[in-house]
Amino acid sequence: MDRPPAVGPLVFGVSSVDGKSWASEHKLSGSPFRQIRRTTVTHERKPLQHTQGTHESVYVLPDQKVQQASQQIFEDGALEALGQAKKTFFGGHLTQGPDPAHGQTATADCADETTSAWPAPGGGCGADFLLCLACPNAHVHPGHHPRLALLHGHIQSLRSAMPEHRWHQRWYEHWQRLDDLADKVGRPSWTAARSRASDTDRTLVDLLLKGQLAS
Repeated sequence: MDRPPAVGPLVFGVSSVDGKSWASEHKLSGSPFRQIRRTTVTHERKPLQHTQGTHESVYVLPDQKVQQASQQIFEDGALEALGQAKKTFFGGHLTQGPDPAHGQTATADCADETTSAWPAPGGGCGADFLLCLACPNAHVHPGHHPRLALLHGHIQSLRSAMPEHRWHQRWYEHWQRLDDLADKVGRPSWTAARSRASDTDRTLVDLLLKGQLAS
């Protein structure tokens, strides 16, 4: 028995059968007191008599009001992540050969420096040459591959020669673009291109790593 026995015409408590019958009659899927507790917990926005994990997984995440209020936050976060991802991938074009109308930089050929995303105060492009690979005006042809493959390998080797946070801050985005470019070119071709690096390529890579080239 889940309640005290009746005393004459008096009945004490509510049995589980009574509760189910009442819930069915009022078209409820469960205890209204449980929903009241859920509303109170989500309104308070903090755990009451449970852990932080239980608070988030049981009360906060399933709540429709929380989901609706969080939708824009999730969308903004996703768009920010997408924008950040785009910044760390090769943003230019792969071509079969050089175009005489394009200008030459230390890492790529430039189709139009006047529309740079990093304009210089006096006009033209003010970006570091390493940022050329993030620009839609950049054109990379097979003549660039040996130099860029060499640069890719040297930046990778710097990772073990300096603190991780410093490497990540200074070199990660540039390495990520080169790594993406290597995938687009094809890893076997990329590896073979490095072996064809000339003395000029090695000199330019050395200057790029030392920060001694200005755009």
